[in-house]
Amino acid sequence: MSNRDDYLLSVIIPTYNSGEKLKTSINSIINQSLGMENIELIIVDDGSTDNITPEIIRDYQKKYPENIKAIFLDENSGYPGKPRNVGVDSATSEYIIFLDNDDLYFKKALEFLYNSIKKYDSDMVIGNYCYDYDGDRFANVMKYTPENIVNMRPLESQSNFDILSRSSVSPWGKIYKKEFLLENNIKHSEDIIFEDAHFYLNILKHNASITVFPNELVYNYIFVNDSTSHNYNMELLDKSIKGTYYIADLLKDLDVDSNLILIEFISQLLVIFSNIDNSQKIKAINKLFGLEKLMIKDLNLNMHSKGTIVNLLNNAIIKKQFRKAIFISNIYKIAYNNNFIQKIYKKIRLKH
Repeated sequence: MSNRDDYLLSVIIPTYNSGEKLKTSINSIINQSLGMENIELIIVDDGSTDNITPEIIRDYQKKYPENIKAIFLDENSGYPGKPRNVGVDSATSEYIIFLDNDDLYFKKALEFLYNSIKKYDSDMVIGNYCYDYDGDRFANVMKYTPENIVNMRPLESQSNFDILSRSSVSPWGKIYKKEFLLENNIKHSEDIIFEDAHFYLNILKHNASITVFPNELVYNYIFVNDSTSHNYNMELLDKSIKGTYYIADLLKDLDVDSNLILIEFISQLLVIFSNIDNSQKIKAINKLFGLEKLMIKDLNLNMHSKGTIVNLLNNAIIKKQFRKAIFISNIYKIAYNNNFIQKIYKKIRLKH
C-alpha cells in the first residue's frame, strides 16, 4: 500500500455484501477526468460475508496499489456510519467525497467538485444528481435553488436554512473540506438510521460555508423500486424513531425554524409505520405519538404542508385514533408499494 500523501481528494466507499455491482462504483472513480493518479480511493468493507465483495476489493487494490486503500472491518456494524467514519480517519487528502456501493459518479464530477471547492474555498460543495428509477433516468430538480449558490451560510437567515435543509441530505454528490469536519467533530452516527441526515444537518448547525450547483449533474443515484427488498418491521421503525430523536436534539437549540425538514422525517416514519404488520401498529402509534409531542413542544412541528393522505394519517396518530390510523395506513401501504403509482409520483416530484 502506498505511503503517498499528495492526493487531491479522498473518495470513501462503504460496502457490505455488494457483490458485482461494486465494480460499477469503483470503475466510475477509476475513469474520472480528474485522473486516478490524483485520487485516493478508500473502500471500507463492513464485514461482508458473501466472499465475492472482499475478493473484488482485493483485485482492484492489486491493480491500483498506489491509489486504492482497502480496509476490512471484523464484523458488520449494521449501519454505514462506522465505515464512513473509518474512511475519513484513514483519508490523507484535504477533501472528502462519499460514494455508495451501488451508485456512480459521472466522468467529470470529481474534477468539477474539486475545482469548485478550491475556487470558492467552501466547507462543502453540493452538485445535483440523476435519479435512476427502475431503468428510467431523469435529473433531480432542485426546486429551492434555481440559481447557483456560492458560500451561503445556513444560519444567517431562515431563508438560507430552508433552502439548504431541503437539499439532498445524503452524503454523496458533495465534496467536504476535511479540516472543517474534524475541527467541529462532525461524524456519522454509528448506531442510528437517518445517520446521513444527522451528518448533513450537523454541518448546517455549524454554519458551514456551502456552495450549491443545481444544474451540475455529478451523481447517478440508482433506486430499485422493489418493495420486497425493504424489511419493514418494528425494529426498523424503532431505529428510525431513535434517529429522529437524535435529529430533534441536534436542531432544538437553533435560532431558525426547522419545521420543513422535520416534516420529511415524519413522512418517512409514516411510510415505515404503514408497512409494518397491523398487530404492531397500536404499539407503534404510541411511540410516534411520544416523538411528535416532543417535536411539537420543542420544535413547533406542524405537518400542514404535506399531502392529504399523509396529513390524515398523521392527524389520526397524534389524536390516538387507533382504528382510523390503521385503516388509513393500509390504504397508504397499497399506494406506496404500487410500482406504477410510485414511478409516476417520483417523476412528478422530481420534475416540478
